[in-house]
Amino acid sequence: MIEAIIFDMDGLLVDSEPCWDAARREMAAEVGVHDWNQSDHHACMGVSTREWAEYMIGRLHLDLAWEETAERIVGKMQATYARRIPYLPGAVEAVALAAAHYPVGLASGSERSLIDIILADAPMAGKFRTVVCTDTMPRGKPAPDVYLAAAEGLGVAAERCVCLEDSGNGILAGAAAGMKVIAVPDPRFPPKPAALARAHVVLNSLRDFDLPLLDALAAEG
Repeated sequence: MIEAIIFDMDGLLVDSEPCWDAARREMAAEVGVHDWNQSDHHACMGVSTREWAEYMIGRLHLDLAWEETAERIVGKMQATYARRIPYLPGAVEAVALAAAHYPVGLASGSERSLIDIILADAPMAGKFRTVVCTDTMPRGKPAPDVYLAAAEGLGVAAERCVCLEDSGNGILAGAAAGMKVIAVPDPRFPPKPAALARAHVVLNSLRDFDLPLLDALAAEG
């Protein structure tokens, strides 16, 4: 039985990964590092703010605290979202469909101020009954903490939840929490095959998310 749906945000609902990558490349260039690459981007996907900020400090040899590093990148992201929130195809419709039939939660590794910008936007406002940020958890994804907390916030056992993810770390986190995992990988930033194999269903797009899919997952027990 399925009793709740929990969404990731970055890379699943919002096409934020190119925005994050551009912000980090810009900061890298500002300190004279011009070889920020896809491996660096993967290292920063699906983890907490502190984890990616500390990665950047080491990678770019920054003489900054992690909080200041994060603040600079988040400021660039806030400016991007102020211009336009880049929802991925099917994202608004998937959240609306889920919220019409189930309690819905958000379990995101994004920085809280960016989550709040999305939650205040008209298509997403009022849709999520609980919101959990990995920054408030002892461990970020791929640990299951954020998904377990989201399930608790919804008052639903984790094994009765479906989570939707795009990143390898997120897929592993949902699986570790005991949830049914729907993966919607971004072909530009594909999860490793071992992580993708932990998903129960793999979709090409959130446009393919529908109630028959959830019914099929529920029937699996």
